Amino acid sequence: MVLSWLLNSLSENIRNSVLYFETARELWNDLEERFGQSNKAHLFQVQKDVSCLSQGDLDIASYYTKTKQLWNESNTVGGIPMCNCVKCECEVNNRLQKYIEERKLIQFLKGLNSSYTTIRGNILIMVPFPTISQAYSLLVQEER
Repeated sequence: MVLSWLLNSLSENIRNSVLYFETARELWNDLEERFGQSNKAHLFQVQKDVSCLSQGDLDIASYYTKTKQLWNESNTVGGIPMCNCVKCECEVNNRLQKYIEERKLIQFLKGLNSSYTTIRGNILIMVPFPTISQAYSLLVQEER
């Protein structure tokens, strides 16, 4: 069933090149090997776009949406290595995720217009450090 679903979800020219795999795993491994390679030029461009992003004349919702879209694209193209140990006790994945989220929030705040200087400062001194969603909510309230 999974093999059939995968085949039906592919474009015709790709489907024809993988039509004779016997298992979904074989098909998936072939597709991953061909198309799973990260495109470093694309990753470079996305990271450049993220680092140069600023609010400009966008409202908070549009700026957040644009930023989130670039972050998602960067994660898709670049991928973040994660520990997949069975008995991992150091919680490195949780710590790494928290680190990444904090950096994203700081990056988001950095791109805000100067009219948000006060609320940005208030967010930066909050303990515990807010999530991106919490900061977004505060900024939308301030904008209103």
